[in-house]
Amino acid sequence: SVVTQGHAIGVKVDGQQKITFGDVPLPLKSGRVAIGTSSQAKVEFDKVSVTSSEGRPPLLTASARVTQLSVRKWLGDRQWVFDSDEPILQLHNERDPSCFAKLMPGDKPRLTFDSHWGLENQGAFPDAASKWTEPVVSGGGETVSALWSSRNVKDRFLTKSTLVVGFDSQRGTYSYDIDSELEVLPGEPFHFRYGFDFEHHTPLDPFRWQYLIARRKNGELYHRPVYPIDPGPQNDLEIYRGSRVWYGRHGETVPVVPAVEYDIKADWHRDPKDVAKLLPRKLNTAVCAAFYDTGVSFEPETAAPGTKLRVKYRYTGVPAAEAESLFKQSKIYDSPTLDPNHHYIFADEWPKLTFSKFVPLSETWIYGRTPFMTAHNTRPTYELEKNCGAGSGFAMKLGPASFGKGNLPIRRSGFQPDDQDPKSVGLEKGRWLVTALVKSINTHGPGGRIELEATQAKTNKVLATAKHFVGNGSFDWKPTGFVFDVPEDAGVLAIAFGNSGTGEMLVTDVAFKRLADGEAPPAGIASKPNDQPPNFGSAPAGALADFRMLEGKGNFVFNYANNSESPASSNPLQLGHLDLANLDWVVDSGRPALRFADNTTNRKDYRRDSGLARHYFEHPAYAGKNTLPLALTGHHGGGAPMKGGTLAAWIKPAAEMGKGGHGNKGDVIGFGARRFVLGLHGQKAPYQLAARINVNDVIESPTKIDADRWHHVAMTTQPADGQWRIRLFINGQTAGDGQTKKFPSDSVIVPSLILGSEIFYFHDAYYRGLIGRTLVFDRTLSENEIKELATSF
Repeated sequence: SVVTQGHAIGVKVDGQQKITFGDVPLPLKSGRVAIGTSSQAKVEFDKVSVTSSEGRPPLLTASARVTQLSVRKWLGDRQWVFDSDEPILQLHNERDPSCFAKLMPGDKPRLTFDSHWGLENQGAFPDAASKWTEPVVSGGGETVSALWSSRNVKDRFLTKSTLVVGFDSQRGTYSYDIDSELEVLPGEPFHFRYGFDFEHHTPLDPFRWQYLIARRKNGELYHRPVYPIDPGPQNDLEIYRGSRVWYGRHGETVPVVPAVEYDIKADWHRDPKDVAKLLPRKLNTAVCAAFYDTGVSFEPETAAPGTKLRVKYRYTGVPAAEAESLFKQSKIYDSPTLDPNHHYIFADEWPKLTFSKFVPLSETWIYGRTPFMTAHNTRPTYELEKNCGAGSGFAMKLGPASFGKGNLPIRRSGFQPDDQDPKSVGLEKGRWLVTALVKSINTHGPGGRIELEATQAKTNKVLATAKHFVGNGSFDWKPTGFVFDVPEDAGVLAIAFGNSGTGEMLVTDVAFKRLADGEAPPAGIASKPNDQPPNFGSAPAGALADFRMLEGKGNFVFNYANNSESPASSNPLQLGHLDLANLDWVVDSGRPALRFADNTTNRKDYRRDSGLARHYFEHPAYAGKNTLPLALTGHHGGGAPMKGGTLAAWIKPAAEMGKGGHGNKGDVIGFGARRFVLGLHGQKAPYQLAARINVNDVIESPTKIDADRWHHVAMTTQPADGQWRIRLFINGQTAGDGQTKKFPSDSVIVPSLILGSEIFYFHDAYYRGLIGRTLVFDRTLSENEIKELATSF
């Protein structure tokens, strides 16, 4: 028999009292009764009756809670910590570093944490792996202690750790206090490639959790949503009186949530060579998008022998009310990947996509939904357009170089469409009509497109694909569509939308309908996808970049030399579209151009998700530089040697260059991360055209360049005697010639380009004036080719 009274439950078997338990965190509610079993047991129930327990003597009498901790061997022959007869913690052993913990008496386990430092980064850095010892336990009653150590497999460092298990009477939750110290052993310095990852845990039943709250170094609380996409790390955590707290569950409420509290003193971070010197270590955290495990780590460091790093932290439970209060005090972590004004749009609609299912990047969503993705763990490059003026009113907007792909919910277990029509679930073999409403705004390049991909469900083998271009330029909402043949074995259908040029494509109301055998598509709908992009011109042979400045608005310039709709270029120096910041579009004497001018209004006009913003403006080294006028594309990795090169541009310089750190010059084009710079020397007009090669070699033209006039300037580079021969051209005529002395011609050049500034610090060489069509080649143009560029409009 079972008797329940409020928080108490009693169980008798054959008249003998077997269990009397006070279920403190979860009071029993009236109205429902259930019977069952667990642990694969088989039990037969007969003649079940339910009667009131009113009038029965109390099962439990009120008394002060007494914590009675002990350690004993239990399941798996592991050491377990018990509170009276309740197991609350499974300790690690020599084979498994995991500890499983309850946070509150009577509640289920909600946390697993690692007992060792995760310096090997889950196998990515095997040289930092360690072997740990079995815990040695002692104590009992109010606290239990466990001691263990670990030693690096290469004998480069060791750690010693202590765990104290106790009870927090204020919160009514258990506490698991860890005090651990790492020491680098004698020998060579050891480079901790992934930093000091000393704390790592996973909330159990992880995929329902909604948010993780943390305290920054300035004491400010922030939160980030938890979903199966990683928005990137959060930096500068508070190490002394810092904390991380889980909050919110999809579909349920819980009495207590997992938390970690840090008590690491800055005084513990000392240089072993000079103990009076404190090391400025910074703490960061991230959450794995696959399993929702999370850890904290100090930054990568090469540690000298004798280096010691002590950490102290507590795993505990935070009551739901306290966690809610912390969440209300917190703000969303400031990151482009958590932008509350940007959205994930979900592909969870069939047979019609309305783009009406969306969530801001700053808000949580449950594992199992299917968002349109640009790439793995990447902020979506598409945008949500509300009140779009067509169809459902919601649309996906695809700006420059944007893309979104998602699997449609066909044959997904448990899915039913909104109309509950089971016939619409599944993808039958045959001809399918695909229709959509599309709109184009000032698209340059191939314009927008729709893609389909049918694959086998189990093997992911691609069975059929389609690519349908909708046009470029500008046009209002119009229908488009095509017929797609679905193979017999197709079990998954993915749809994607893209715009590899500049401008914007909008799409909404994408519908799917199976055509009957022999049925013709409606009028105006193509019988097959339009797989050829519209003609938009081509770049000269060998061009890595051809920026024509035709857009007239926005923050990007299309690179006519990078047609991604053609087979992918194997050239490691190929450049992408140009990202712009704080520039004005002009047409001067019929020539489209960008104006580089002093920013007197402190404007910050650039795309926050652009490469310029992510890799430069948001980096601490470039703090305060986001008001500068400049244009940039590419990156500093990869690259290859060059057999020759050419930089060319139309310019109309202002009467004076910008006042930079050193002044007296303005860079027009910088290519290869400052390896080749074409610019103007002189603070005021008239200027000298100059080439600077890898900083140290400078070749100037004696010919002067006046302000407020259009000039065509160019520089060619050609290997000669192991160095580079440099030639300068003004308006198609040779204006300078020389050879480098300090930059070998077999040097690797990276695919990086900047207009209007020095690249590494953004602190100097501020060009002022107009820059028109700009070209970069990976070959040395002839004099006649330079003249042709200079005489072409």
